Amino acid sequence: MNSNDWYIKSERVQWSMVILIIAVSLFFVSPPEGFLWAKLISNYAIHWMLFCLLGGVITLFIEHEKLLYTFMICSALMAFYLMNSFNTDLKLAKFSSPNAIQLAFINPTLSNDDKIKMLQFVFKKAPDVIILQEFTPDMLEWVKAYQQEYPYQYLLPRIDPLGKAILSKFNLSSPNEFELMDNPVLNLYITSSQNDSFQIIVCNHLPPITLMAYRKLNQFLTALSNTLSNAHQNLILVADFNIVPWSRELRIFRNNSGLVASRRDNADTGPETGNLDILNTASMELMYSKNLECSYFEVIVDSFGNPFGIMGRYQKKFVF
Repeated sequence: MNSNDWYIKSERVQWSMVILIIAVSLFFVSPPEGFLWAKLISNYAIHWMLFCLLGGVITLFIEHEKLLYTFMICSALMAFYLMNSFNTDLKLAKFSSPNAIQLAFINPTLSNDDKIKMLQFVFKKAPDVIILQEFTPDMLEWVKAYQQEYPYQYLLPRIDPLGKAILSKFNLSSPNEFELMDNPVLNLYITSSQNDSFQIIVCNHLPPITLMAYRKLNQFLTALSNTLSNAHQNLILVADFNIVPWSRELRIFRNNSGLVASRRDNADTGPETGNLDILNTASMELMYSKNLECSYFEVIVDSFGNPFGIMGRYQKKFVF
């Protein structure tokens, strides 16, 4: 094979790789509907972005300009796409109002610590409200032991992952439970020490593992957004839908509900976690209405560095 034939073959290989890289990137940005494999693969968008970045660095040294530009452009495209899946405009309020309310949303099953040790760690942070996900009957005696610190409790123990519990320092007004698409949803009002009222809605959804499950999740989110249209202006949604933040279903829900995410990016984690936090996709959410602002946000991790909860502080926006 002469040098001219090798050059032609090399050019064809490079153009083929360019087309493939662009096609895969577009697939992650807009996965086709109606295919389960597309839903599952799209969960790895961050991994593909990092692969494109690494590919760009490698092709820089081996001097393949077509691949270099393609990798870098696709990496930037993926970064922009992922950035828009979080609240990158979030600026934590510099002034913390005495009317603010601090919530901790935790899932005890995600911690490798002993359950009692884990709960003690959360209680030491002294949030105003603690929401427990996957609350089972065997946890009843643990939370009741803290009834003096959190006298107002609404407990919904279940043997499935849909159990919930709310522990509050403030009075819980009009607590009620209703179902959307066979998923229990808790709705209540909390009045802070300065008489500011907040509506808190707590819900979660089982991980979708089939195409039918994704359709049901989409119907659930549509029904939930319709329910939130009549919600209080000071609304905080505590939810775990078990989908990645850049999923089409969650992006449509945020757009329809008008709620704001508390996370600025996927690496918005605590100082105790490792350097690969960007690969640890978050699913627990604290969303709030545009009438509120977030003055503090933290990811709660156990002694092994595993995130098992989030905590945020919310207050009315100041108008000058």
